[in-house]
Amino acid sequence: MSASANLANVYAELMRRCGESYTITYGAPPTYLVSMVGAADAGKKIVLVFKEDRNGAVARLRTTPTRAAPKKESSADLDLTGSPLKDDCLVDAIADLSIDLHLEHSNPWKLEEEYQRGIPVDKARSIVCSEFLQLAEGLGSVWFLCDGSDLGQTQLLQYEFNPTHFSRGILSYQGVRPAYLVTSQSLVRHHGKTPDETLIENSYQVNSHMRLRCSWTSSAALPLLVNLNDCDVALNHTFRVGDCSSLTQDFMNQLRILVYIREDIVSYHTDVKQGVSRDPTYRCGSGIDMDELRESINQTMTDVSGLIGRYSISNAEFDIEDVVQRAKVRQLTDLTDKLWELLKCCHSYKDLKIAFSMLFQCAARCNIVNTPTNKNRLAKIITELANRRLAMPCLSGAEPLELLLEIGLEKLYKDYEFIYTESKMCSTNLLKEDSSEASMDDATPQNLPQLRKSLHNAVRGDPTPAAGMRKTLLHHHGAVNSRSAKYAGSDDDAGFKNSHFDEHESTERISKLFQIHCTLEHLLMMHIHLNLANVYNDVCSELLKKPPKLVESIDDQLSDVMDIRLSAHYVRDHLDGKDPYSRHITMRSHNKFRELKTTFYFDSENICPPNLAQCFQCDDKEMVKERTYHSWIYHKIRSLK
Repeated sequence: MSASANLANVYAELMRRCGESYTITYGAPPTYLVSMVGAADAGKKIVLVFKEDRNGAVARLRTTPTRAAPKKESSADLDLTGSPLKDDCLVDAIADLSIDLHLEHSNPWKLEEEYQRGIPVDKARSIVCSEFLQLAEGLGSVWFLCDGSDLGQTQLLQYEFNPTHFSRGILSYQGVRPAYLVTSQSLVRHHGKTPDETLIENSYQVNSHMRLRCSWTSSAALPLLVNLNDCDVALNHTFRVGDCSSLTQDFMNQLRILVYIREDIVSYHTDVKQGVSRDPTYRCGSGIDMDELRESINQTMTDVSGLIGRYSISNAEFDIEDVVQRAKVRQLTDLTDKLWELLKCCHSYKDLKIAFSMLFQCAARCNIVNTPTNKNRLAKIITELANRRLAMPCLSGAEPLELLLEIGLEKLYKDYEFIYTESKMCSTNLLKEDSSEASMDDATPQNLPQLRKSLHNAVRGDPTPAAGMRKTLLHHHGAVNSRSAKYAGSDDDAGFKNSHFDEHESTERISKLFQIHCTLEHLLMMHIHLNLANVYNDVCSELLKKPPKLVESIDDQLSDVMDIRLSAHYVRDHLDGKDPYSRHITMRSHNKFRELKTTFYFDSENICPPNLAQCFQCDDKEMVKERTYHSWIYHKIRSLK
């Protein structure tokens, strides 16, 4: 029988004997337990015995803040402005992180944990000592949440099943203590003997979403509690879409528009397969006067693009914030990139379809001197129309959305490419979906508009023998294409198609763009709060080489977590002289018959739900200005049977 099955049997027996008096669960341990004793001792699954109270203070006090409900918008006028990141930390704010940052953050516990209450300690001990639990077989732990009413303020009792050892654990709340009282001598005194090994992890909070963890192991009798020379450093940062800063909001809005377009395309094709006849939906545009749009399209297609280089020629490095700001107002050189900015403003699907008709008429009748250099379907249609080799397209179904999606994906990719290239953070090969595409695109210069070639084509046409042949338009959707088809692939063998859409590939491209954006957000926060310019290349390489997680929808709750290793010398000056935000220290002593482990956990905030037990709440912290910690101590004794 498996270990999980054995523990499940213990759970079933506890439910039979104690289920009427207490609430008993079998599942993941509480978040506060994992923080206090560590993931290894907490385990992946535990049996937890407690009392549940869904009334009282929890109902009156909202202990878990919730985001205000967004204002409902019509389908044709989505609000994509987002909300700026509310963060007042400056570059040197880490110097004050040990005093008072007034951090804005959600509670560290889950909502269900707010309803948990402790049981009397003597009741918990009587269950631990009962014969049925002593004789039960299993692997794992049963934890009893206590009310802390005893002298030692016991918060949790642990009974661990072990085939070779007797194993017990007790977690107690130690109240609030000043940071200067946390010394090696006091910890060894609580441990009870000289430790054979001490594991230390200090966590420094940079802002509400960023932490630096410094960890090391010591065999000294009195270990150092601060070590910034040879410790292992990990930087953890969580980016949430709802916290997108005003600096990058425009790029996230474009990405959201692309996601909405893709969703509407998939929804339309799904309905068509089910026999539902309807027009597709376009819900992202703010609206634009159609006469004004016609004039803008004509001007965009007939004006000569400037010859301003897209990337800097010098080797100078630019501030990443300045580069992002420049990317928002950079001069667009390719025709389809400019058309994306115009077409996405259309108020509805009907307006979008009319806009494409105006675009095709202009391409067929006007002298286009700025032939598109992008390799998308719309660029090909415009080129073929300008060279008189294609009949006037008549878009139907999801084709307008599919064309708009493709040019939007390319334009947004170029925005990110501009940022990463100008800031010298990484090679553009890391931004590609795959290495084959990267190698193919590297051989094709796309930095400047091919003005001379465009003028030549406008006057001479295509010099190939097939220049006089006019392609016949086939009126069927890209949805009939094979799912393995790629955007860069050619469908000319089956006739010239108006648009191309692959559901799986579009998800992959959007997911890659989301990964690129999240990496940018991580780097910006590192730059603003830590200014670690020397590590940007390594961070980019590590994050962008990972397979992107598939993203089919984007909302404010979507998040991305960065957890990377850094060399200690990068953060030494930032952390020197600062008290950690939290500390996790484990001391071990053992011989052939007995192992003693003591874990100390110190945190600037009380990580337990406020109504878990009254004795775990202390107001002493508010009366002291220097750094103070809520402290817990976890004793675990394992002896040979």
